[in-house]
Amino acid sequence: MTLRRARLIEKTVLSPDITDFRFELLDGPIARLDAGAHVDVRLPADHVRQYSLWDWDEEGRWFRLAVKQELNGRGGSVAMHKLSVGEEVQIGGPRNHFSLSKTSGHITLLAGGIGVTPIVAMARVLRDLGAEFRVFYLVRSREHAAMDQHFREMDLQGHYHLHCDDTDGQFDLISLMHGVPVGGDVYACGPGPLLDAVVKAGSGLRGGAIHIERFVTAAEFSSAPSRTFEIEVQSSGKVLTVGPDETILGVLRNNGIVVEFGCSEGLCGTCIVDVAEGEVEHRDGVLSPEEQATNSLMCVCVSRAKSARLVLRL
Repeated sequence: MTLRRARLIEKTVLSPDITDFRFELLDGPIARLDAGAHVDVRLPADHVRQYSLWDWDEEGRWFRLAVKQELNGRGGSVAMHKLSVGEEVQIGGPRNHFSLSKTSGHITLLAGGIGVTPIVAMARVLRDLGAEFRVFYLVRSREHAAMDQHFREMDLQGHYHLHCDDTDGQFDLISLMHGVPVGGDVYACGPGPLLDAVVKAGSGLRGGAIHIERFVTAAEFSSAPSRTFEIEVQSSGKVLTVGPDETILGVLRNNGIVVEFGCSEGLCGTCIVDVAEGEVEHRDGVLSPEEQATNSLMCVCVSRAKSARLVLRL
């Protein structure tokens, strides 16, 4: 993974637990900055975390990340919040597994909590294109609506809706999904339970598609049983065994087969490889349901085999 140096040049508190970080690139401009993209941030103590871009300049000289501090998390967000203006980090990417696949027809944007970061960038693109869209921003209370001001500064008028649980009650997700126009697409980012509910409520979507981005891999896999299976490296014909407590990524690397990786949690997409044969048990939060159904791609850091053997195009 190619890394670039970036310096923190501005740090702004947006809400009680969310801070905005503005970085400038020190090794020249960065390309492919677009709505839905994320970058890898290599932090002290060898933390590597993925954060969605919500703002950047057209020349790719700087970008902004909004990060929620999770005191009971894995340590990355805490390390991020400890950064001081002037400090340098290494940046990988960007990559985009949550891009706007179309900008015609009606689009519904749905953000839950810190899942708002890619949604802000998408709203800006759709506004500038004059597209038909609406934005729903779901938060616990107004003080936690870190991006409310930025949405309002876009002058979205009737396109934008802020929902605060403490004053507005439970959000009516079923009505929202039933109200999606024929052929309309939905882009949702937020906590796992919200995204699971979006998929369930959208089962009757009329001709459109649901696009989601998760912060963590699907909850049902956290305690899923694992069994032994085989992988075959297509280029050499070498067959390797993956035990219940091993990952495909680990077995490949232990046998001298280089595969790039980033988060090792099925969230960044760095370790995606092509699958030539076999049925995959997908445990990632990157590939879309349509991509997973093809059995032609997999994240080798977390996903496993349903079949006795997988043949990988390596």
